[in-house]
Amino acid sequence: MKKIFPYIIVMLSFLFIVACNDEWEEEMYEKTISFGKPGVVPIYLKYTSEGGVIPYKLPVVVTGTTDNDRDIDVSIKVDNDTVAALNFERFRYRTDLHFIQLDSENYEFESMNTTIPKGENSALINLNLKVQGLDLINKYILPLRIATTSSYYPTTRKYYDVSMLEIVPFNDYSGIYSASSGLIWDRTRSESSQTALNVPTREARVVDENSIFFFAGVTEQEDKNRATYKLKASFDVIGSDSLVTLTADSAKINFSQQKGTFSIQREMDPLLPYLERRYIIVELEYEYDDITNPSFPLKYRFKGSMTLERKRNTLIPEEDQQEIF
Repeated sequence: MKKIFPYIIVMLSFLFIVACNDEWEEEMYEKTISFGKPGVVPIYLKYTSEGGVIPYKLPVVVTGTTDNDRDIDVSIKVDNDTVAALNFERFRYRTDLHFIQLDSENYEFESMNTTIPKGENSALINLNLKVQGLDLINKYILPLRIATTSSYYPTTRKYYDVSMLEIVPFNDYSGIYSASSGLIWDRTRSESSQTALNVPTREARVVDENSIFFFAGVTEQEDKNRATYKLKASFDVIGSDSLVTLTADSAKINFSQQKGTFSIQREMDPLLPYLERRYIIVELEYEYDDITNPSFPLKYRFKGSMTLERKRNTLIPEEDQQEIF
């Protein structure tokens, strides 16, 4: 028995390997059709006003463990019933934070049908987007659903048959700034007699190719009255000067600017030589009133810097696809 036992072990191992190989030759799950990017998906679009049209390719896929053995026709549709449910699920009654469904004038499909060819597991639907004129103090979303398929069924997993495209335009100056070096003072008192306030990060969203906006001073990104404190920052190079000009949407906050400059630094990553890191450093000083209580406005001064780090993959030939978010 001692001599036979090793042979038995070898034979059982061989049979197990053969069984496993046979198992992988067959489909292990039910094949379904879904979006390649399901659920709520931020899509980053390089802002352009020239022509105003930004192309985007939306993938649809056939899932499973084996390759697709047939041509599959897939149709999609705009799902007008999804956004209300999503808003209630995420934000309840904070309607100021709700997603706004993208208006039909801001997008156009080349076709809402595509074919996943035999031997392929995905196909693309071409979509043209127009973001000019959107007030990005709001968040915009385009909800899409798989409508029909010629083979298999749309997936029944929650949100996998829906792709809710959150439209996020970007330019050279937009993104999440580190603002920890910017200090906020009560300008009615001497700086030595108080502790400075601080907002660690500040999100800057697009206005146009060379302008962004953010919120003044202590205003948080999700404050209900944030629109009152919206500041537009325009970046201009005039001769040897790199200037940032700030303007406020609301005259009620008595905004005034004392300083605005910027500089750009670039360096290649020492470990990933194809990766470029770009730092935008903005030096600002401005004053404004916090009118949360109009009877007792708080007078603030912001003084200091904000820094944005952006990463770019130089191996990608398409310039608008190089940014890493």
